Amino acid sequence: MGAIFFYIVVYFIGYYASNILNMLTVRPFITNRYMAALLPVYGVALTHAYVIVSSPPPQGTDVTVEYALLVFITLPVVVVTLGAAYFMWNSKSKPENTVASNPSDGDTAPVETTDNLKAESSSENIESADEKSVNKSKDSKET
Repeated sequence: MGAIFFYIVVYFIGYYASNILNMLTVRPFITNRYMAALLPVYGVALTHAYVIVSSPPPQGTDVTVEYALLVFITLPVVVVTLGAAYFMWNSKSKPENTVASNPSDGDTAPVETTDNLKAESSSENIESADEKSVNKSKDSKET
């Protein structure tokens, strides 16, 4: 159980390290942080597997190399990989723009963006300028 927590911690260190790297660069350097955070996990797992295979098992324990590789490396890496794939899939299904009110209400309306408000106000300014020029031309003709 401790190995799973260890690899989860390694995953989150890699995830937040890629986030910090993206914040430090001008353009996002890593586009998929969920999968990029698995690289440190696989690196630590390969190093851990090499140490288990190359060193003798502790004395007084009845643990084989195959059992240690399965329980302490393969199982946690599979759990972390499946978790990362799930969170990546779950984050892509959420829409980017959400409605401000509760979606269970029947009277939800889309929230106006500032671009729409700017476009409406600029069109009103153009119309009022046209009306002023028309009024000036009418006044000059009447006199």
